[in-house]
Amino acid sequence: MDRWKPPVELTKKEQLIMKRLNRVRPLFGFLREKRHVLFDDTFQEQLEGMYRQTGAGDEPHAPAMLCMVLLLQGYVGASDAEAVEFAVMDRRWQMVLDCLDVDEPPFSQGALQAFRERMVAHEMDRVLLERTAAMVRDGVVTKGEGQSLSKAVRVAVDSRPLEGAGRVEDTINLLGHAARNIVRVVSQLTQLGEEEICRKACIPLLLSPSIKAGLDLDWSDPRQKASGIQRVERQVASLVRWVERHLDDLVEAPVRPFLDAITTVRDQDLEKGDDGMRIRQGVAKDRRISIEDDEMRHGRKSRSRRFNGYKEHIARDLDAPAILACAVTPANRPEEEGAAPIAEDIERQGLTLGELHIDRAYVNSPIVTSLIANGGKVLAKPSSSAVAGGEGKCVVSAFIAVHPASTWL
Repeated sequence: MDRWKPPVELTKKEQLIMKRLNRVRPLFGFLREKRHVLFDDTFQEQLEGMYRQTGAGDEPHAPAMLCMVLLLQGYVGASDAEAVEFAVMDRRWQMVLDCLDVDEPPFSQGALQAFRERMVAHEMDRVLLERTAAMVRDGVVTKGEGQSLSKAVRVAVDSRPLEGAGRVEDTINLLGHAARNIVRVVSQLTQLGEEEICRKACIPLLLSPSIKAGLDLDWSDPRQKASGIQRVERQVASLVRWVERHLDDLVEAPVRPFLDAITTVRDQDLEKGDDGMRIRQGVAKDRRISIEDDEMRHGRKSRSRRFNGYKEHIARDLDAPAILACAVTPANRPEEEGAAPIAEDIERQGLTLGELHIDRAYVNSPIVTSLIANGGKVLAKPSSSAVAGGEGKCVVSAFIAVHPASTWL
């Protein structure tokens, strides 16, 4: 496996690019100057350790280079497909990845996805975060600053929406999507074609390009819409019965997650009426909204702003410009649930919480109670009613907006 060894010294072309990075997107310049420090031989050996040294298969891309791509993705919020294009079209990306003026991308979308999954499986994403935080606190990448920082840290924690990876779908598409996945997997495991399975299982709707196209309804007509929901439910139920009757446990196991998804969608979205199944009134408390990303949920940032996916919880060191820890929870879960894994991450790094700055959404976390009991300090914004009543003077607000990646400088 070839190791990533980009040059340390700036070329003339790179110097011209660096001059334009003083105010806009400065992290590109930082990563170019410090990439040899961030990805030293020791860390590159750790990244290479994620791969089996069998000699089989295609030669993988240099892990350190792909790891740098992930950092750039997080910085600009790019998708995998966009990252591939940026590596060819954006000279800032090319400079950091050591591929200036290339005509072909130095990595593929599939390779990037596989590398991310490998990093997560080996918990190297956690190692990367903790490594960068330690380097900032020790002054390795910040001109010596932070070398005398205390092990008792002052931390600010906040959350922000994190969009899920799956497509948000309505009831009909959720059922149809799960059913189509069942047919696809069964076809792969048996000698039956997908069309043959659909006919035998009595679900002809899946023979159309989309399940709603197969229904061919006037969706503005409530009666037609109600009948369409009933047709979908009956045909999906027929597919489930066919699978349970005709497939043994060995073949049924790979489709079990999709069978369970159908049960979940039925229970949360449908109810039995006088004329058959109908859409349930209201929204289920823990409603599943995607087949491909089963942990995605509806969430609210405010009364007027809804988002779908997750909450991203970030802990920033107030005495060093570094993100110390992060956590992800489904969008409908309370903020307090994100505080515990953050505290555990900080403790694993050999640090202790001495002062915690939060908003009121985190005050019910056991971490808050434990910190106060051990002599720590918790600072939070006062409620609007407390401020109106003159009680806010006793509460110090040192709350900050935190942004991953961009605050690693």
